Amino acid sequence: MVRRTQAPTTGGRRSGARAGSVPAPGKRSGGEWPSTGRLAARLLVLVLGLALLAWLSLLAGRLVRGSESFRLAALEVEGLRVVTGNDVLAATGLAQNDNVFAVDLRAVRDRVESLPWVKRAVVTRRPPDRLSIRLLERRRVAWINLGRVYGIDRDGVLLPGERVPGEDRRELDLPVISGLGPPDGAAYPGMVVTDSALVRVLDWWRQASAADSEFCLNVSEIQPLPGDGVRLLLVGDGLEVRMPTGQVAERLQVLEKLIARVYRECPDPAYIDMRYAGQVVVGSKERNPG
Repeated sequence: MVRRTQAPTTGGRRSGARAGSVPAPGKRSGGEWPSTGRLAARLLVLVLGLALLAWLSLLAGRLVRGSESFRLAALEVEGLRVVTGNDVLAATGLAQNDNVFAVDLRAVRDRVESLPWVKRAVVTRRPPDRLSIRLLERRRVAWINLGRVYGIDRDGVLLPGERVPGEDRRELDLPVISGLGPPDGAAYPGMVVTDSALVRVLDWWRQASAADSEFCLNVSEIQPLPGDGVRLLLVGDGLEVRMPTGQVAERLQVLEKLIARVYRECPDPAYIDMRYAGQVVVGSKERNPG
């Protein structure tokens, strides 16, 4: 006899027992802490660790600053040309046995850069007992007459008006800038002259020196002209040249070609005026006495 049996199925039937359970929100199996509690514990450990590190750093700093091993014994100065080591030492305000880690490097830098000849100073520590100072010194590019003659650098900073040890005599063979109004207040080495006419003259002189340094050796004086121009006085017979400040290299080339012709056709010229487009005006000393 054959019996028909039907395989048991679960379809359409619901078991009264659950196959598994899901923990309620905020609870973990096995008695674990809630996630917020664990996060708080980690944050507490982190805060305590940072506080410990800060305390150790402070303690180490005090120990270093109080240690006899880091007392200043010498300054190492690079870039000296006209500034002397004694000038730098006096400007720093430092004393032997100062702790190198207690020194305010920025304050030392500012004091050294207050020297008229110093354009930039970089100060670094050289443990255990030294500081290093690297200098970039200013250089005269011209003299300037402000009622008293000073040197002046390309940034318009006044420098001493006399030769200082370390300067080559050839460095003193520079033109004099004149014809400027008096400065605001008393002039002194280290002062920055901000006169707009001086800025134009210095920019012209920088370009001219780069374009034709040989010709520039013949310039004895430079004056600003009203508007956008300069007046040059040349060595020798004092020939005056007037030209605009633009296209410096091109105009110097034209001038050099013109000068020979000018002296050929006008034996005693007083000035050459190149400020007019397409033409050059030559004046004679006979027509322009004085």
